[in-house]
Amino acid sequence: AVSEETKAVENEGANENIAEEIIEVAKVSEEKKLTFMDKVKKVLGLKNDDPDGPTTREKLAKMGLSALLSYGWVSNMSYAVTLSLSWYGFSKKTGLSPLAPGQWKPFLAVYAGFYVFNNIIRPLRFGASVIVSKYFDNFVSFIQNKTKLSRKWSIAIVVIIANVFGTFAAMGLGVSLASAAAGVPIFPPKA
Repeated sequence: AVSEETKAVENEGANENIAEEIIEVAKVSEEKKLTFMDKVKKVLGLKNDDPDGPTTREKLAKMGLSALLSYGWVSNMSYAVTLSLSWYGFSKKTGLSPLAPGQWKPFLAVYAGFYVFNNIIRPLRFGASVIVSKYFDNFVSFIQNKTKLSRKWSIAIVVIIANVFGTFAAMGLGVSLASAAAGVPIFPPKA
């Protein structure tokens, strides 16, 4: 015969196992509540589980100037792609350039849709900027070594080259390709 003590110990052990299973189920269900973007943020180290912890912007600032510069570039390239896709979609659908008379407001409505999407993927842009930041740091060092300028002036040159000229070049190339693919000239013929 099994003593009452043995039964009590067995029941206590079974209760602990059940409690552990409940905790595990709660963890799994909690993980399922995470959206895809939350999971991306968590993997990239950008998910802020602590409400009193640093914001994503503060985390980027802590990573250094290269992360900030690269975020600017990644963001600019993202908007250049958004502009190009909007231009293509609008031109293909209407057969007109957004620069044609009376077409700017309807084009901006198309662009607004892409703009919203671009903001939804912001965590991906943050992640990409973290990856690209080492290249910006290398580029600043390269400019500094080749020109013998101070780091401050080397950073200024990188900003002008990548974030200003690079952005305009990407936008110009994107709009040109979008217009060519849609079969609609960028500048409408004069009436």
